[in-house]
Amino acid sequence: MEAYRAAILLRLLTGWGYGEVWKTMRELGYEVSIRTVIDWLHHGKKPRFTPTSLEKALFYHKAYELAVKAKSKHPEWGYRRIATYISKHLPVRVPSSTVYFWIRGRSKPNVTSVKPCPALSYLVGVLVGDHPRAKSNGGGLHVNDEEFIEYYVEKYREVTGVKLNVYPSGSDYWRTYEWGGWLRELWYSGLWKVVAYAYPLEFLKGLYDSEGWITPRINWRRKKLRGVTVGLAIGNKEVVEFVERLLSKYEFKTKRVYVPPQTSKIRNKVYVFGEYWKIYFWDWYQLLRFARLIGFREGKRRRRLELLVKIRNLSPRKRFEEWTRRYVKVKGRWVERAPNPRANKINLSKTGIVKIL
Repeated sequence: MEAYRAAILLRLLTGWGYGEVWKTMRELGYEVSIRTVIDWLHHGKKPRFTPTSLEKALFYHKAYELAVKAKSKHPEWGYRRIATYISKHLPVRVPSSTVYFWIRGRSKPNVTSVKPCPALSYLVGVLVGDHPRAKSNGGGLHVNDEEFIEYYVEKYREVTGVKLNVYPSGSDYWRTYEWGGWLRELWYSGLWKVVAYAYPLEFLKGLYDSEGWITPRINWRRKKLRGVTVGLAIGNKEVVEFVERLLSKYEFKTKRVYVPPQTSKIRNKVYVFGEYWKIYFWDWYQLLRFARLIGFREGKRRRRLELLVKIRNLSPRKRFEEWTRRYVKVKGRWVERAPNPRANKINLSKTGIVKIL
């Protein structure tokens, strides 16, 4: 049943033929014959299963339209015959009892309609990175960067047609409120990998916006900025291995570091942090490639990335001066300095720096 759901979702996202769908499913770990995939995609055969919130979001609005039109064109048809008619036109079976209430005008689909498109993969990337926090917050996104959440809201609108409201939450935090059962179903079922495979760069963009980081490599004694490190912090090993394969596909050479569970005392409270893995790379060539292909929509990280790209051709000492003129380290974190209108700007024409973003 899970293989069937993966095949249908992959076909919706890409429009691929049965051969490419079957090949991709094998790469994703689904053991299924090509004959079975042909039966699913071309002969309309389907296993019996109860549609989840994901299938309802993908197909129920179309099923409702088919039911209403069929009843209007064939008044003599009963709800069971209409349910059979819908099953022949869609990849899922709609319970006849549901069709009964639809054609009687007593109900309509009460689930958000979802459009399979690249923006869905961005949402999945954010979900995969932010899943534990989203679950503890009762749904929705809760972040401390307004630019990030506004971008997320726009992608959510592209997928669903729904414009989420953004609410302030505490000091310098914003959040949305949406249950998104269909989105969580992608995580619990493992189908998030299908979406990520179909649109890998969009997935990586969402994941880096959610869990990415960027920091300069500095020799403080000599006051030189030697390089830069871009990384991800991920608490699920399956996700780590999947992301490493995607990054390798785009010629990123990464390293992985395991961080065991630990406790920390913050403001007289003891917090327990689970295990996680760091995936990172550090050279200037890969930084440029990252900026072109993935980048950051999250404001603070985006500004760091833009500055490091701009100053990459300067000498290590000059890079250090330009970086520390804009950033200061506070309690182990780089913080942007307050704007100084009298500060000298970098003369790009004299340094030969090419802006690529």
